[in-house]
Amino acid sequence: ESQRKLQSVRERFTRRADQSLLLWLYECWFAGAHVDVWLDSSEAQQLGCLSQDVAIDRGLGRRAGRHSLWTRLVGSVRAAYTAEELLLRRDSWSTRLEGVQYLTELSMADILFGNTQNSRCLDDLDRACCTWDTWQALRRSAPPLYAKALSSIAWNRNLRVLKLKAFIWDYRVKPSSCVETQPREQAACGDDPCTICHEELGRNSCELECGHEFHRECIRTWLLEHSSTCPICRDYAVLPADIPAQPLKARRWKRSGF
Repeated sequence: ESQRKLQSVRERFTRRADQSLLLWLYECWFAGAHVDVWLDSSEAQQLGCLSQDVAIDRGLGRRAGRHSLWTRLVGSVRAAYTAEELLLRRDSWSTRLEGVQYLTELSMADILFGNTQNSRCLDDLDRACCTWDTWQALRRSAPPLYAKALSSIAWNRNLRVLKLKAFIWDYRVKPSSCVETQPREQAACGDDPCTICHEELGRNSCELECGHEFHRECIRTWLLEHSSTCPICRDYAVLPADIPAQPLKARRWKRSGF
């Protein structure tokens, strides 16, 4: 039973080779590492190369007693690294996926290591607000059209990172004329990436009622096994029992606060 449990943890939470530690931590939290995965020290020591980082993996079993996987991950990362060592400052980003990922990394570094109000958001990362330093780093690294769009937002200390992520993701630039358009809740175009697998969307897609689109199998797995919310905006959605070949809007049963 214990080995089956550990294998399930490995399958759900092992870091991808191309994934930064900060993005991996965020995905672990979003996948439920703080809710339904509890390990004692002996179990944590048997997880193996969960983070693909020797220092972090060795530290997972150091804390005695029974704790959530999230508590063990955070403790081990904090003991092994500083914010400066984990956060790779970007001079620029070019796609909306890169922009959302960079904003996530900036926010995670602040939550884990910063002396700000976000230190209280460790168990609910989506409550984090965009600090002035994060706002400045995001705008300085943004490409011109995104920087112009971000200038339409009035920064304040209560501006949610989640709101900024959705703004960046929903922002559109018309390729033919390079004329920017306001964020909209419409299906993604065919060459947009699926934010779950990061591969291009094709005709094999499913649009949720919030307007965000994913591969049918990706969103099916996500909603059934990870979370009942959209990976982008956190609107709650219920997936139909069987998704047909044609794109089908999933029924939303509750709106998120933002």
